[in-house]
Amino acid sequence: MTDREIRKAAKLSILNGKTKQETFVELKGKNYKSAKKAANIIHKIPSLRARSRYKIQYITLIALLSIVILVKMRPVISFIIEDEMRILIIFLLPIINILVGVARYRQSSYITVALLSYFWQFYLGIELFGDTFEPLLLIDVALAAGLIELSSTLHSKLYPEYMTVKEPYKNKHGQNRLRIVIKFED
Repeated sequence: MTDREIRKAAKLSILNGKTKQETFVELKGKNYKSAKKAANIIHKIPSLRARSRYKIQYITLIALLSIVILVKMRPVISFIIEDEMRILIIFLLPIINILVGVARYRQSSYITVALLSYFWQFYLGIELFGDTFEPLLLIDVALAAGLIELSSTLHSKLYPEYMTVKEPYKNKHGQNRLRIVIKFED
């Protein structure tokens, strides 16, 4: 099976209500060459249980991200529209791609939101301690902190790391051996 086929089968299995561990055992049984590779693919798909458990944080992150995009992009959009529409499209596509990625549970989008928010907060920190103090910047600092917290929390909760555990067993000759078993937290 190719990585794409594994991803498709894993996503279908998880969306049908199976746990990550059940999905892993099922896919490992289909003679996939590398169990570690399959585990890495399954790791990037949030379980239904995690999605429902963190639904409020997920909706809050999307709403907060949408508000920040709309409020912060409004002046830029009116400025760019006067000059060229191509620049607007080039400028907005990555931002919209990140928002769509968060909405579609793409793991890398959560990391991207956190990193961009860190940079935004660093920039705001420099602005806050500049020559003129603007109290409205404190709202931006709070928004950036909210984005950092929500995206980091969701990333760690929706995509928990799997564990590799050494488990004793007896082989067919009756000898005691150790094997490495991959276990998911669901």
